[in-house]
Amino acid sequence: MGEQTASVGRLVGRYVVHDRIAAGGMATVHVGRLLGAAGFSRTVAVKRLHDAYAKDPDFVAMLLDEARLAAVIRHPNVVPTIDIVAEHDELLVVMEYIEGDSIAHLAKLTVTSGERIPVAFAASMVAGALHGLHAAHEARDRNGMPLGIVHRDVSPQNILVGTDGVARVLDFGIAKAASRATATEDGQLKGKTAYMAPEQLQHGAVDRRTDVFAAGVVLWELLTGQRLFFADSPSEIMSRVLTAPIEPPQKHAPHVPPSLSGVCIRALSRDASARFATAEEMALALEDAIAMPRAKDVGSWVATTARAVLESRALLVQEVERSSHTLPLVGQTSDPALARAIEEAERRRQHADMPTDVGGRAPAPVSNPPQAPFSAPPPAPNAYASAPRVLGIDEGTGLASVQSTYHPAAPVRPASRAAWVIALAAAATLVVLVVIGIAVVRARTPPAAAASNAETLGAPTSEPAPPASPAPPSVVSASTSVSTPASTTAIAPSASTTAKTLPPKGTATARKPPKSCDPPFTIDASGKKHFKPECPLE
Repeated sequence: MGEQTASVGRLVGRYVVHDRIAAGGMATVHVGRLLGAAGFSRTVAVKRLHDAYAKDPDFVAMLLDEARLAAVIRHPNVVPTIDIVAEHDELLVVMEYIEGDSIAHLAKLTVTSGERIPVAFAASMVAGALHGLHAAHEARDRNGMPLGIVHRDVSPQNILVGTDGVARVLDFGIAKAASRATATEDGQLKGKTAYMAPEQLQHGAVDRRTDVFAAGVVLWELLTGQRLFFADSPSEIMSRVLTAPIEPPQKHAPHVPPSLSGVCIRALSRDASARFATAEEMALALEDAIAMPRAKDVGSWVATTARAVLESRALLVQEVERSSHTLPLVGQTSDPALARAIEEAERRRQHADMPTDVGGRAPAPVSNPPQAPFSAPPPAPNAYASAPRVLGIDEGTGLASVQSTYHPAAPVRPASRAAWVIALAAAATLVVLVVIGIAVVRARTPPAAAASNAETLGAPTSEPAPPASPAPPSVVSASTSVSTPASTTAIAPSASTTAKTLPPKGTATARKPPKSCDPPFTIDASGKKHFKPECPLE
């Protein structure tokens, strides 16, 4: 398949293969688009195997078998294999698209800029890959039997670090299939031999400790910024792996902590029994040797280091996502009702994909507005129709865009019947409580007692008081009268007796008139009668 533009692509099965974003000895990696019914689509990474492998029946059969086993691996540190497509002259390995870059390219960019990868970041990336490898090593089939998966090709090219700071291992099964394929290519192992364990190079038995050795090589190179086993030919590389002395990374990078250097040297032991027994054991040893950074910090470093590459890929992905909806749909159905439903969903998707203004600015007035691609009733006017739209994202990229772009102003939703019933019941209850409260207050304060209380408290009369008439000591003040215990604790034998003998609760108790109130008035020199203020009126 030749180079394709993102606006065209090539349909293979239900995948559209677009531009190439990476290349290797076995395959090229492309941005792809998974197509489904009613315009459903998803961005994926498509690894297209070279023709030498795609036309080899033994390799294809082995790859399909290994991919079936690798599909059971579910772990955050593993790039999942979504599908294997073998159609016509194409052999595709479809994987989840990860926004990030390989450790190999990150290391190259760092060395080119004259810098070093932070020690903690290097340990964190390798530890994450080891956790993913351990999940693969522990994978079991549906009967609970171990699958015995070994990656066999752990290298900087096969470890991706996302902008989320998570390291992920990819390409499970491809290396094993390649080792058994009849197709050969000159220099096929070049660049990969330097990460193979001695037992693998000597065609011995391999197990999970083989991947531990490869992870140790990756860690050594990240810590030192140099190649561990480097030579001009594969045979010389093999010789170095088998016989060359392995120096601690601390010798080439004094800033590496001794504990971290010791973990690396143990993983690189040529005796498999002296290495870490599992990938998880090595990962835990790394986490104990140095304080691990936050994933957010690692992701920020990845985004900064590979800024140019990530920006160019983001533009390509954006172009792919915009162009894929024009490609023919797949997975049609023979059911007329379902076909109509899919057709309606496709019309709504096309309407949702129409360009929208996303800057929070009101659209410019149009004398003849374009008609919608399908007939729809005009939305009902409401109070929110004139409110400005302040948006932070492109509405055309989310599921909510179907509703938001189809109805510019959503009608006000009327209240439900249950809400009205609850509101009326609450109002009625409040009215009843108010009426009961008023009745209780009136019952506790009879008019006669209130008048008597007012007189006792010294209510003014129509007659003017004499100029200087001191109150006798027997008069009870308002505060004393209200707080008299007898007025609040007396219990009457009957209602009629209570009305005659005891005042209502909380009122002043009537007192006998003092002796000075006989008579209750005085006559001045002019013969006018003046009632005494301390004497109640009869």
